Amino acid sequence: MINKFTFTKKIKYFFLKNCYEILVIALLFHLYGSLFFGDLKFYGNYIRIINTIFLYSASTISFLNLERKRLKIGKIIILFLFSLNLTLLFFDKDSFFLEIRDFSFLIFLMLTLYNIAKFLISPHRFDKALIFSSIAGYLLIIEIAVRGFILLYKLEGNQILNNVDFSFHTNTFIDTVYYCTVTITSIGFGDILPISHKAKMLTSLLGLVGQFYLVIIMGIMVSKFISSNQK
Repeated sequence: MINKFTFTKKIKYFFLKNCYEILVIALLFHLYGSLFFGDLKFYGNYIRIINTIFLYSASTISFLNLERKRLKIGKIIILFLFSLNLTLLFFDKDSFFLEIRDFSFLIFLMLTLYNIAKFLISPHRFDKALIFSSIAGYLLIIEIAVRGFILLYKLEGNQILNNVDFSFHTNTFIDTVYYCTVTITSIGFGDILPISHKAKMLTSLLGLVGQFYLVIIMGIMVSKFISSNQK
């Protein structure tokens, strides 16, 4: 019994200590995992579901860093959203349940980003947790933008971005990830462009948020690096 309790504590400590590293891996695999699969049909129908569950689990683990007095409320919210999305995976993809799932997923990701932001600005020394949490925050902005565009497709039709492949949902996801990554990194190839007014505004917002995040995170990194070296 004692050994089992000790093992459980070690597992919990491992996840708590490495929660942001796990989240970064989950985000990279969810956003860019198609790079390792030639058969996009197989990837879209099976692997992406595993990716989504992995991302939910990794995001939930990141909430272990919540303050104890807020942990109970956080657990309830995360458990509700996790259960809702997992349940809606089994509903008809052509029904309105898909829109509910996408919206709840978007809320879940925004809560995760908010939790990471609170960690980044909290008193904390410069270490690997700070580095990986900042990377996770950047990837979460891309993930949120992608989910925003996908929700926009559902609500307003496909005339949102040009040159996006809508023949298969995974192709649409990959093109949207590519567009959001190119936009937030200010590369701007121009092969995919926003068409509708809302798409233009969402693209503008993504660019502003991405640049603002980089400026703020660099300031936080430098400040905490200097503070840690002065101690």
